[in-house]
Amino acid sequence: MDPLADATTIDPMDTSVGNRFAPYGPENHSAPLWITSLLGLIYAVGVLTIRVFIKRRVFGWDDSLIVAGTLLGLAQAIVFFKALKSGLGQIAENVPNLSTTASLSFAAQILLLMALYLAKCSGILLLRRLFVRDHKSISRLCDIALGFTVLCGVATVMLSSAGCPSSGSFTRHCNNQKTRWSAITALDVVTEVILLVLPAFLVWQLQMKASYKLRVIAAFCFRILVIIFSMFHLSARIKYTDKAQPSPFDVVSTLMWHQTLLAWSLISTTIPNLKAFLHSLSANWGGADWGYTAKAYGNGTFEMKNMGTESRSRAMASGAGTEAATDMDTKFETQIQTGQAGERSSLGSGGSQDMIIRKETVWTVVRS
Repeated sequence: MDPLADATTIDPMDTSVGNRFAPYGPENHSAPLWITSLLGLIYAVGVLTIRVFIKRRVFGWDDSLIVAGTLLGLAQAIVFFKALKSGLGQIAENVPNLSTTASLSFAAQILLLMALYLAKCSGILLLRRLFVRDHKSISRLCDIALGFTVLCGVATVMLSSAGCPSSGSFTRHCNNQKTRWSAITALDVVTEVILLVLPAFLVWQLQMKASYKLRVIAAFCFRILVIIFSMFHLSARIKYTDKAQPSPFDVVSTLMWHQTLLAWSLISTTIPNLKAFLHSLSANWGGADWGYTAKAYGNGTFEMKNMGTESRSRAMASGAGTEAATDMDTKFETQIQTGQAGERSSLGSGGSQDMIIRKETVWTVVRS
């Protein structure tokens, strides 16, 4: 017997021999599902931890929703791990209880979709928090986007589950499976487009350098990958549906894309909150640093040019954000105050720590 001939018949990816946590072989493809789901969970929780640390003093509704979404993602992962333990990723003949595996996989899918839309709602609330204070039109626009996203989330859960027996999802396909998931993907893409267009629309109205605008917009553009992963998932889902008989073995690629979609949706929702991008949100209008600090509002000082051709100006900055420039020859005194409308009352009542991207500058010139 030629040993080289025997060696060529061995699959290098086959790890079914031996005692392994998640073997990979001709009848068991659960290992990629374990890797995808575990890595996605680790990255999502890790990024959320950074976000909570950064925003621990300015925690808002957007942060609460992403925490809730990550907790739902964690619950989804636990159910998904139980499904893997019960035989998900293996051929049907090797699964001891196919109905239990189907029910667990179905429940994990519902939790995943709910977590996905909580992440979307968190993104919209972040935009509302950044750009809305007294502007009713922008507030209304964000509220409409939020309401539409919630409706899409409810519709998605209904479309994925209505008329589909959870325990029989590996014995027969649901009716109109392709139509269902095409509609679900369409809703997913539409809501993601809103999350991409809305920040660009809001940022471009601000009086700030184009480079700062582009950096802020870029922070939200990471969600483009959510659309790409959603399309890959739909393609895998259609191929799976084309098979005459559903199987916990054939659904592996579909579930891998779904797990990737959830993980990146949670991560990309937090990216605009990371410090590198928060520096871009410090718009530096006229030299004033609108930072993401313990104080919600920034006060800036500006230096005026000489009011006469032969005069000198002197600048003095005070803690209230005022500056006096005195012309020694012409005896003009210019006092400049910069701030945001309502900042005194807001800071004085409750110590608001909201992040606001807005500036209203008031110039007061007094001649004496």
